Amino acid sequence: MPPRVGPVRSLGVTVVHNWSRHALAWLAAFAVLAALGGCNAMKLGYEQGDRLAYWWVDRYVDVSDAQEPPTRDAIARFFTWHRRNQLPEIARVLARVKGEVGGPIDASMIRQVQQDTQRLGRQAYESTIPDLADLMLTLSPEQLRRMESKFAESNTKYRKQYLKSDADARTDARFDKIMDYAKLVYGGFSSDQEKAIRNAMGPYMLNAEARYSERVRRQQEWVAMAREISTTRPSKAQAEDMLRRYADEWQRPAAGQQRSTDAGINLTVTIANLTTPEQRAHAVKRFQGWIEDVQALMQEGRGGQGSTRASQ
Repeated sequence: MPPRVGPVRSLGVTVVHNWSRHALAWLAAFAVLAALGGCNAMKLGYEQGDRLAYWWVDRYVDVSDAQEPPTRDAIARFFTWHRRNQLPEIARVLARVKGEVGGPIDASMIRQVQQDTQRLGRQAYESTIPDLADLMLTLSPEQLRRMESKFAESNTKYRKQYLKSDADARTDARFDKIMDYAKLVYGGFSSDQEKAIRNAMGPYMLNAEARYSERVRRQQEWVAMAREISTTRPSKAQAEDMLRRYADEWQRPAAGQQRSTDAGINLTVTIANLTTPEQRAHAVKRFQGWIEDVQALMQEGRGGQGSTRASQ
């Protein structure tokens, strides 16, 4: 899961997919927590949230003139809700993790971060359900076809990047993404460390096809649900129930997905415990910066004038 402005995407299925990517749970969860709360990307998300979120929704469904005002209102409601309800919890999680990154890491720590990001992601999704239902009830056949097309474009890009026919090239592509996560937290790595990380990737890479199949399956289920809502026009309460059932089903991982999660956790333990005292100190400093960013955003939400510090 790359570091992204997760809440900006919460008016669509991507919030579910972002929250479900458990591979490399510790490092990926760091990225999610930063995106949900405190890094510069989230600061940008709050400052330009309406524009960025609307751009994303419009990209996938081509929002009509009639849909535009309620969609923009829904996005504004989400950011208000998130600032009030999730930033304090994110600050607490970041503080706990800050106390852990300076020392040895074990699988239980990683699983706890994973659980935290799952919980926060589900809460974010739940907060959008009424507005998602309203939007889905107004989708046209053309908008559904556009959604399918955008998923197909995304999957083509994914296959090209991560499912190359050459095994070494496939590993190289995933290694680059893994190191993005690792450097986000720990800073630079030596060539010997990078070699050890790449050599440890074997079990994780065995699940590449399964991860992609799961990705496609969930997209297809999302489109099928959107089509059913937009064509049968159930009551809003029924549409909301369908959206919740989709998330409930998503939270029951398939066997292949659990194997991928476990392999990612094991790899993440390896990466974290390869780090030097200097790299761990860098991680502690990074988390302190994120905590201060979250606190500044919370203060701004209470009408304060504090400015967000730049994370180091």
